[in-house]
Amino acid sequence: MRIFADKLSLQADQVPLQDVLKNLSDHGIRVRIDPLINPLVSASFKNRKVQEGLRSILKSLNHVLLWESIPGPEGALPLLVEIQIFRSGKKEKMQPLEQGSILSLDTDSKDGSFFVKNELLVKLKAGFGLAEFQKFLTQIGGRVNDYYAATRVYRIRLPDDTDVTALVERILKHPGIAGAEPNYAYPVFKPYQNSLPPDVSKFPQVSGSQGTVPVAIIDTGLMAGTGLERLILATLDTLQPGNPISDIQGHGTQMALIASGVVKPFGITDDSTHHAALIPIRAFDDNGFTSGFWLMQGIEFAIRNGARVLSLSWGAETRSGFLEGAFTDAASRGLIIVASAGNEPTGRPVYPAAYPSVIGVGALGPDGKIWKQSNFGSFVSLYAPGFASLPVGYKGEPGSYAGTSIAAAFAANRIAEYVSKHPDAGIQEIFNTLRSKTEP
Repeated sequence: MRIFADKLSLQADQVPLQDVLKNLSDHGIRVRIDPLINPLVSASFKNRKVQEGLRSILKSLNHVLLWESIPGPEGALPLLVEIQIFRSGKKEKMQPLEQGSILSLDTDSKDGSFFVKNELLVKLKAGFGLAEFQKFLTQIGGRVNDYYAATRVYRIRLPDDTDVTALVERILKHPGIAGAEPNYAYPVFKPYQNSLPPDVSKFPQVSGSQGTVPVAIIDTGLMAGTGLERLILATLDTLQPGNPISDIQGHGTQMALIASGVVKPFGITDDSTHHAALIPIRAFDDNGFTSGFWLMQGIEFAIRNGARVLSLSWGAETRSGFLEGAFTDAASRGLIIVASAGNEPTGRPVYPAAYPSVIGVGALGPDGKIWKQSNFGSFVSLYAPGFASLPVGYKGEPGSYAGTSIAAAFAANRIAEYVSKHPDAGIQEIFNTLRSKTEP
């Protein structure tokens, strides 16, 4: 199966239906199907409209095509978002068709940045009409997969094996395009497991008061059975929306324990039982990478669910104009954003920590001195304790860990605690207080 622009082509000879439909998830179309429905499909056609092609192979089955209208230039843009296939009277038996949980990535040969294969982010100039946009999509063979309304950015799926970087250079010259870039990818920061003896062997019991200022954590997700359930306000899996949140790597769970205040870094001796409310968001695949657009979706979910603080423990040297715009917009809506500076002392800016709207956080060791592996530079706004004993490992056993990831999550916790007591505090007051509470 191949989608070019909004045209569908299929060459199949006795192929199970569910195998055919799995290709659609790469194009941003969700599939919900009764697991017992999986007939063999034989079909051959080229360049049919997507809905016509799908109906031709589903005509003998009960099915529904769900459409949404997203804002397009000078009018609504119809977008096929979901296919439902069911037995008569048994729609409740439908389940999401298993989707891939690993991003397909490519690397820019010029700067080494990672980006999602065959995807493009685009922003249009004012006055660029709907017919012109559809013509543009046909020219590049693109299909709109999604739209980030806050900054008016479209995510576009391209034909397989597209040279995305070359295409970006070309379409930036188009008179109707205000901006274009690959859908950049970012890795989670790998924490260091250190030789300090662990003092936490199991998940601690959550007790004490729940804060009124929620902290959102965009990371690898959250494990079940952490004891944090009473602190959770909302969760999102951006990879598979609608599915329960999970975390096979452990990094997101580690950060949730720190950001909540349930686990405190080494060197913190206060006995506060104030625990921040949490909004865990899974935006990283099974290899520990996320995409710029998944991050935008996570930001919007955090704001919509009342987050005041956003904790980010990942990054790269790749600067994205679109992602920077999303953070600037989020900060203008009252979100306080903290991000780790990185675990390599290069002195080079790492994003998102280096964006002007983000508080970049380096790590301190248990002795109160700057950790030797912490990144540094003018973009690092403050340093916070970065060593902790954690009852869950990063792809491994529980133990003592170190990193700017921990420092950023702890800074997020301290911000939430201060804002809960001083709801009218401005960002400079919050920042000054934070420095006095985290640095020696």
